[in-house]
Formats: sequence, structure tokens, C-alpha cells
Amino acid sequence: MQYKYIAQFAREKINPGLFYRSVKRWRDQYAIFFNENKYLNISLMQQDPLCFFTDKDIIEWGSAPELAMMDQHLKRAKLDKISISDKDRIIILQFSKPDPFQGRQQLDLILELIPQFGNIILVRHENEKPIIIDCAKKISLAENRQRQLLPAVEYEPPPAGFVNDKSEITFPLSFTDNMQVIEEAEAGFQNINELLEAVYYEGWLQKLSDQNLRSQRKILYNKKKKKTAKLLKLKAELDDAEKQTKWLQMGELLKANIQQVKPGSDQISLINYYDPAMAKITIDLQPEKSMQWNINHYFKKYRKAKTGKLMISEQIKLTENEIAELDKTMKEIEEINLLLPGEKLQHVSGKNSVSDNITRLIIDDNWIFLIGRNSTENDLITTRIAQSQDWWFHTRIYKGTHVVLRNFKKQELPEHLLRLGCRLAAYFSKAGKSTNVPVDYTQIRHVRKPRGSAPGYVIYTDQKTLYVDPMSLRDAREEITDWQK
Repeated sequence: MQYKYIAQFAREKINPGLFYRSVKRWRDQYAIFFNENKYLNISLMQQDPLCFFTDKDIIEWGSAPELAMMDQHLKRAKLDKISISDKDRIIILQFSKPDPFQGRQQLDLILELIPQFGNIILVRHENEKPIIIDCAKKISLAENRQRQLLPAVEYEPPPAGFVNDKSEITFPLSFTDNMQVIEEAEAGFQNINELLEAVYYEGWLQKLSDQNLRSQRKILYNKKKKKTAKLLKLKAELDDAEKQTKWLQMGELLKANIQQVKPGSDQISLINYYDPAMAKITIDLQPEKSMQWNINHYFKKYRKAKTGKLMISEQIKLTENEIAELDKTMKEIEEINLLLPGEKLQHVSGKNSVSDNITRLIIDDNWIFLIGRNSTENDLITTRIAQSQDWWFHTRIYKGTHVVLRNFKKQELPEHLLRLGCRLAAYFSKAGKSTNVPVDYTQIRHVRKPRGSAPGYVIYTDQKTLYVDPMSLRDAREEITDWQK
């Protein structure tokens, strides 16, 4: 953002007397919360750092442990003044708070809104020198020879080298798709704070959402590609397993005609006594191996095919369901608002996301159980994956996991799935070895995560309670197999 627009933000009269409440973080964005439900959104994105005041409840902010000292020192501090450095895009927020020794203590919150080097720094004044209390990005001399940003070190602004644009701004203002500010627009904003707010929410966040959408598509495409390759391999193995009778016959024929095989032969033709027509059959051999090895080889293929056929069939069905789920997700992803909650964007990368590790229990194309095994997974399946028509299970008294039953066709909850969901929730809880465990269940639309609450914590309404005995995941799979017979 150009200097003159940041300078105009500092000059505009913001509601004075705001008292500091807390600092929160989402990715490289920070929020300084004040009273009156207002906060200062500070974006340290590398391309175009900016800040603005807003009261919009769009991003799900989390804690900022790297600014714990800053949070502690600014408690009960009042925002007195906002100014900007003459040298660069550096906003200075002057706070004051009661001091039992000096009357009032002044603290400066410095926002370095410089592309590639954005930072938030809190300083106090000792002997007319600004001493750093805390900063978002701590830098030592080993990382930067020009200056260091560490607690208890004197603050030095970044080296000058920026030419300030102090020309007059002509309102109204608007912005392009590339987030470049347009002056004297036909219709636009009459103050800079509203412009910066729109650039952030309608421009940058939307662009980030589009990038995230493309990343999600790529991740899903790669997953489907791997699953499809796995399915082809499994079908080839199943085709091989279905030849189990053939492998047995070959082993028995070789065993009965062991004397006829010449050493070093790569195949032999024998009369197939198992064929009513008594036709000849050609059996491939490993010439470098002994005859006994070749006989054992075919018997081993028979045993493997006999025991593996059922397992391979189950794996094929599971893989086909996973591919179908990926196809469904790829269709639905266009309708999902990937911006909300904000944490969704944190998991987008070329690597496996947290959702890859979620335990799944597939019933059929209409129903799938998701089981969280920790607070992060509980948050993921309850607040981000589950939809309003899905069902949610959790033990009433005991601590435990979240169990979600995806309801893809928006059907009524069958009694057997209701009981299974409750029994799984009971098993994955502190009451996993008890009996007659109370489990609450309700639809996801009645489950809500309070703002700022700990991971895995939710509140819910319209629930009913069922008393059940716990059931392990293995027993649940066996029960599902019995249902499908």
C-alpha cells in the first residue's frame, strides 16, 4: 500500500479512548481487540501489509503466544494517538496506562507495514530511548546485520531508502482487481479506513480463497489419481487371486511329474489330469530355481490367493467408496466458502492435510462415520467438515472424542446407526471400559464453537441421550459386515 494512503489512515480521526483487551492471530494476520466490539486488523502479508479498524466477525482468530509479553503489558492501556513515521510506512499507536510510580506510562505499538518485512513491535521509553518489550517477528544480528529486533534491545527503525509519496488524495476511492487504489472514482469510499477494509475482505481475502480453492482441487485430484492407481492394482491382484484353483493344479501336476522336468527348463507341458478332456497344460518355471522351489511357488500362490481374495475384495470396495467420496467432495467444493472459519486456510499445502488422518468408518455411499482422536481432529470434523444435516455424538459426563455421522442424502437417522454412533462415542471416551454409558446426540446445526474457546470445545442444544455399552472400531466393522450380508 502506498505511503500516502497509510498516512491518511493515521490522520483520520478514530474513536479515541479505546481500551486494549487482547491480541489474536490468524496466519500472518493479527487483531488488536478493543472495547466497544472494535478491533484493529493488522495484515502482515508479504505483498502488501496494511491495517484498518473494523467490527466484522469474519475470521476465527486464535491465540498469539509469540506476543504474550505484549498482551500482558498492554492490559488496561488506552489508545491515545495514531501517527506515522516520515521515513517509511510505519504506524505508531501511542498507548498510556496507570503506573503506580510515574502516574501514567506510555507504550508505543509500532506497525512496520513494509512489504516482505512487516512486523509488530511494542516499546517502552527509558531515558528517552525506545526499548523493545516484545515483537511478532524476532530477529537477531545473525539473521540481519543491519539491526536486531529482540526484547530488551533498543528499537531502531529499518534503514531509510523509501521515497514517500505525500501527494494529495482525491476522493472517492476505489480499487482494481489487482488491489491498486483508484482515485476520483465514479463511486467509491470517502474515507481510507473503509477502503482498506474493502481491499482486505473483498480483494485480498477473496484472492487467498481462490488460491486455496485451486490448492484444494489439486490435492483432491492427486488423491484421486493415487486411489485410482491403487484400485487398478487391487483389481489385478483379485484377477490373479481368482486363479487359485489353477495354481493348486499346477503345483500338484509338477509334484506328480517331478522326474520329467529337465534341469534348467523354463517351462514344461504336461497332461492336465484335472481337465475332463485331458488337454495339455504349459507350466512356466524359474530355470535358475530348483524343482522343489517351483512346486512350492505354485502352492504358495494358491494359499495367498485363497486367503487374500476376500481381503482384496474388501479393499476394492473401500477404495471405490473413497474415490466416490473424493468425486463428491470435488463437486461440492465449489459451493463451500473456504474463507470461514479462518483456520481452514491454515491446512492448505502440498503436503497431507490434517483431514487425511481422520479415522473413517464407511457404511455405504450414504453414511460415513468420522472419529476425531484429539482436539485438533475434533475441531476439524465438527466445525469444518460436518454439514448441518449430519449427526454428532459425544459422551454426556465423560471426556471423549467427537463422532460425526455424515448424512450425504439428508435422510432420517436409522436406529442401528444411531446406536452404533453412540457406542463408538462411548468407546472413544474415558468410559471406554464401562457399561451403560450416557451419550448425547444431536444434529450438527445445533452444535456451536464459542469464539475464542479451546480446541475441541463446543456447546450444543436439542440433544437426546442414549445409554449404551461401548463398541470398538474392530467390532463395529464386523457388525457392518454382518448388516451387508
